[in-house]
Amino acid sequence: MKTVENPDMHVDLMFPSDYIKAVEFKGKEVTLTITKVVRDEVMTTKGKMDKYILHFKETEKMFILNKTNSKAIAKFLNEPKAINWPGHTVTLKPMECEAFGEIVECIRVKGAK
Repeated sequence: MKTVENPDMHVDLMFPSDYIKAVEFKGKEVTLTITKVVRDEVMTTKGKMDKYILHFKETEKMFILNKTNSKAIAKFLNEPKAINWPGHTVTLKPMECEAFGEIVECIRVKGAK
């Protein structure tokens, strides 16, 4: 029988992903520079869906945008057109949010410049 290499690892970190997860922030805010915004097909709980995704200079991991975070970026940057977001920074904050009738870990946009 093998023992778990890192038994205190959070279950969400046990399954690597191309997308940023709240647990990766370890409770801290992170500021990242947007390099591009693309629309791509991603697998969701409702099946495959087209979503807008942020790419960053500081990490290869991407951030799938939802309506709340998209509107927050547009408001902070005073820029409703996502084509103009590259080159700006966003500060992402891990939080707990209500989604699908339960409290879950999520990421919210705290600010953008």
